[in-house]
Amino acid sequence: MASVFIDASERTAVSRVSEGAQKQLRGMRDGAGIFANWYDAHAMEGRLFGATMGSVTTPLTFLVTAANRPDAWIRVPDGTMILPVACHIVLEDFAGTDTEMDLRIAQNDIGNGTSSAATVGPVSMRTDAPYTSNCVARQLATGDTTAETNPMTIWRAQASTANAAGNDAVANQHIYRADMSYPVLVGPATLALYVAATTTQATGYVVFSWIEFTER
Repeated sequence: MASVFIDASERTAVSRVSEGAQKQLRGMRDGAGIFANWYDAHAMEGRLFGATMGSVTTPLTFLVTAANRPDAWIRVPDGTMILPVACHIVLEDFAGTDTEMDLRIAQNDIGNGTSSAATVGPVSMRTDAPYTSNCVARQLATGDTTAETNPMTIWRAQASTANAAGNDAVANQHIYRADMSYPVLVGPATLALYVAATTTQATGYVVFSWIEFTER
């Protein structure tokens, strides 16, 4: 029976080699292997990107619910593939009624409609930016985008308390994480967020993050 050996390197024996060089697997002194999380590995590679909507003390005022008018979205062009990592929503002021959050994917690029560029991004989450995102981040569609093809909700949340002061920090934060579902968006495609209410609209901030590859 073949044996597998690792390099027992907990602290002082840790070493690194040049890119492309062979390296023995690293482990603990009791033989337990050490393995990088898949997302961590791609962040180190420079393939993790982010975009933010709203800045510092200037939140978005989310829109009245309407078809083809998302509040925040990521356009994935042909030839590009993304895996959503997270969508973080912070409500600064709640709506006058329940606030509904609907994160969905579509099998087409819905375009810009009448909207504005995201406040920030897409930006590489590795600061030396070895790769540039091919995606486009947009916010607040006040005019129709292209209708979504086969839209599919991948996550929903609700703020069920009308709280104009926005005092409940826990209720104000809503986070989609990749381990809740595993969508793979192969362009042309769209990742879109709708934040909706029936009376006074909520205000808040949105942060997207995703891993991005060329389609091949």
